Amino acid sequence: MLVRTDTPVSTSDDDRVELRRVLADIWSRKGLILASTFGFAILFFLLVSQVTSRYTARATVMLDPRSVQVLSSEAVVSDLTLNKAVLETEAAVLRSNLLLEAVVRDLDPDVRELLDPRNTETSTLESVTAFVRRQLTALRTAIFGSSAMEPPAESEVDAEEQFVRRLSMALRRSITVWREGDSYLIYVSVETENPRLSATLANKVVETYINRQLEDRKSAVRGATEFLQARADELRSNVEQAENEVVDFRNTQLAESGQSQATLDQQLLELSTQLSVARADLAQSQARYMQIQSVIDQEGITAAADLLTSPFVVTLRQQLSELSRERAELATRYNLDHPERQRVEVQIDLLSDELRQEVNKIVATMRNDVEVARSRTASVQSSLSEIETRSAELSRAGIILRQLERQAESVRANYESLLNRLNETRSTEELQRPDARLVETAKVPGAPSAPRVTLMTVFGGAVGFSLGLLMAAILNLSGAGFKRAEQIEKTINLPVLTSLLKGPWNTSRGMLRHLKNSPYDAISERFRQLRTSVQMRLPAAKGGHCVLVTSAVAGESKTSTILGLAHLESLAKRSCIVLDLDLRRSHLAQDFGYAAPGSLADALTGRCDVGNAIHRVQDYGFDLLTNHSPMPELMDSITDDALRKLIEDLKSRYDLVLVDAAPVMLVSDTLRISRFADAILLLVKQNRTRRRAVTEAVRKLEEFSDATMVAAMTFTDHRTESDTYGAAKTYNSKYLIRGRQ
Repeated sequence: MLVRTDTPVSTSDDDRVELRRVLADIWSRKGLILASTFGFAILFFLLVSQVTSRYTARATVMLDPRSVQVLSSEAVVSDLTLNKAVLETEAAVLRSNLLLEAVVRDLDPDVRELLDPRNTETSTLESVTAFVRRQLTALRTAIFGSSAMEPPAESEVDAEEQFVRRLSMALRRSITVWREGDSYLIYVSVETENPRLSATLANKVVETYINRQLEDRKSAVRGATEFLQARADELRSNVEQAENEVVDFRNTQLAESGQSQATLDQQLLELSTQLSVARADLAQSQARYMQIQSVIDQEGITAAADLLTSPFVVTLRQQLSELSRERAELATRYNLDHPERQRVEVQIDLLSDELRQEVNKIVATMRNDVEVARSRTASVQSSLSEIETRSAELSRAGIILRQLERQAESVRANYESLLNRLNETRSTEELQRPDARLVETAKVPGAPSAPRVTLMTVFGGAVGFSLGLLMAAILNLSGAGFKRAEQIEKTINLPVLTSLLKGPWNTSRGMLRHLKNSPYDAISERFRQLRTSVQMRLPAAKGGHCVLVTSAVAGESKTSTILGLAHLESLAKRSCIVLDLDLRRSHLAQDFGYAAPGSLADALTGRCDVGNAIHRVQDYGFDLLTNHSPMPELMDSITDDALRKLIEDLKSRYDLVLVDAAPVMLVSDTLRISRFADAILLLVKQNRTRRRAVTEAVRKLEEFSDATMVAAMTFTDHRTESDTYGAAKTYNSKYLIRGRQ
């Protein structure tokens, strides 16, 4: 009686990841990894071998950060301020189409012919690549139509220009430019199929780059010189025009005024002095005149005579003074009628009249002097006003003149500065030096740089190894098969008795020879473990037992396992027979020279006794019951009763009947046979048998048979094995043997 339990399986150790097991799983795919490694290595070797050898030559230039200051003035073309952006820009210039076209135009005709891609033979790989490119272009044209951005037809471009473009593109594909770390060095390498061509092109590119750099600097200086010369000519004309305007204005001003500003200033100074003097004289004359006139008005002319200093008046006054003294003396002696006194009186009267007349003349003269002084002052004032007016006019004109002079001076200063700069610029043209200098010329390479067959082959092997390793990891992680015995136990809930190791044989007889020659190695011990585990699960009963050995699919080492168990039974001095019920693909008759008078078909149909159909395998100590040739129709022609009687008969003759049955998922015969077995051993091939197939096979066997069902893993790699092989404590068997119905 079979009792089923649903106690959950202990999985405390199932989630652990053991490095040894992971490595063993990967090692189990070593064939895939090795095949991928050698396959890619050979593929890369074949591909690289088809590539034409190419030679690389390298030249080195250095951007010089040092500057040479010959002149004290600022340079016309400044040196480069070297930084990362400038260095990257200069490296890009070395790859520019303008520079490369200049290189191509300067090449010798024979070098051009060597560089022309039309003159070189294309390799198989390049031909395939070009063909694929043409097909893709045709496909794109068919899908999207012709593009407006297509290059012009060859007829629209000059033949020489086409030739230069083709060669420059070929050179651009061959050239490589890079910097050396953070240094100022720039490397230029050229890779072609001709070693001398590579060196020539590398040196030519560097030479053209340096020459163009120097020519650009000189061209810039010449442009600056031409500009300065044109500007100097323009400023010279401006200076001449400004100075002519100053001279013309001065001449016009002199013609209009008749005299210069300096003359007017001198005249103005003189007239101012004269006016001051005239005004002083007028004031003095007016003062004397007013004083004399005031004295005359108040005291008379005689009193005014005292103020005059005229010699004649002084004489008259002296004479009057003497006559007055004389009259005074005469008055003391004579009376008024005395002739002396009358004479004196007459003389005094005459002198007084004469004095009066003289004073009047002097006063009149003084009045005239005042008028003259006034007239003179007015005249000087008038002249001064006229001069001031003319001076003001000249001053206003002087402002314009000074403005013209300042403009002329400014233009003259600019002209002189420009002349100095022009002279310096002319002298700097010959002093120009390029920012870069050659530090290493390209030498003719002695060996090809590409393709590196050994390196690429190793690289291909590395790629293949990586892909193989990746595929092995993916297959191990996502494979549908079982890697370890405990996975089978968890999936189908059946005990896995052991894991049969993969052996160094290809046939069943080879396996038997290994067991016979090495009865105690690891492989043989696994077979013993399987035999012992199967016997322990067989029910206690009189007579022999029948064990059905099958699998879910073909190729699970089912026949080899049966033969190994049969041989171990013979070594244990137990009788054993192999009943071959795999009626479609059995090859045991050919392998062991099946020579019995009858056959399995005869025994089942009753045409002969069972004993006459049994063949003894002498070398390995077990018996064999099979057909001489495959008979797939046999199961359809016999009854279950005949099959049961045959198995019962064999159980009565042998200690163990091992039934070799066809795969469950391929042939329905096995389900029919399983009803007569005491135990069913289901074989599962490591990493190959799909889990769904195993699960479905177990379900079908459970549906048709009540026999004890166990499992074993075959083709196991010993490196993937753990220390246990599905011990009873790590699973919950659905079948605990209590007895047999």
